[in-house]
Amino acid sequence: MMFTPTIPGNLPPLPKLILWKDPIARIGAECMAVDEVLLEWGKIPVLREYHWLEPTVTYGYFDSEETARMIFPDKELIFVRRWTGGGIVDHRADIPFTLAMHRTDVPARPTSAALYRWIHGALAKVLRECGVECEMLSGDAPNGGRACFSSPVTSDLVHPNGDKLAGGGQRRVRDGVLHQGSIQNCVLPEGWCDLLANRLAEFVTVSSSCELFEGMNDRVAELLAAKYQTNAWKIGPKHKAK
Repeated sequence: MMFTPTIPGNLPPLPKLILWKDPIARIGAECMAVDEVLLEWGKIPVLREYHWLEPTVTYGYFDSEETARMIFPDKELIFVRRWTGGGIVDHRADIPFTLAMHRTDVPARPTSAALYRWIHGALAKVLRECGVECEMLSGDAPNGGRACFSSPVTSDLVHPNGDKLAGGGQRRVRDGVLHQGSIQNCVLPEGWCDLLANRLAEFVTVSSSCELFEGMNDRVAELLAAKYQTNAWKIGPKHKAK
């Protein structure tokens, strides 16, 4: 199925995509490492559908664990810093997904805003197909603080009653872009991610392998030890993004 964009400035569909239905429920730090490794790989764009092993809150690259704990004080929570931007997200009841694309997949090098609209434009169609009413915001909603789902921003998806349904954070590097998305406040049927994959790309390959490509698990372990499980990573930069 080909996705024909309807929002000005959107992008054409990717020629091909791997939909990876990650069968392993992972701790938060490992989820972050896996996503970064998918971007490093860069052979074919990957849409990852996955599940959290523990009750997890993630906070954006320029946020802090201290701020996250103030917003979500529950002692059961595990706090993890993301490589992407965006706010602080409680993942206990969310539907997470990741899209990793190499620079050659989108040679025009679109802006982050254009990529965000493109992904959420496709996701909006999927939500409606699944019976979930939604609309895309044309501007930022009133500031509700650092909790991501209390502060919808431009191109986020919201229910007509105002509840935020989908948001995400991105990381752009020289060779690609990583989008980490979260869907909340709705129930989606099994197969929703297949619908999304087929709106993002002309040709989709589906994998449920525990290791998407050779050497992936070893590289994930390396990143966990060297980055995502270190105190230096958890503390993050001392300054805040303006």
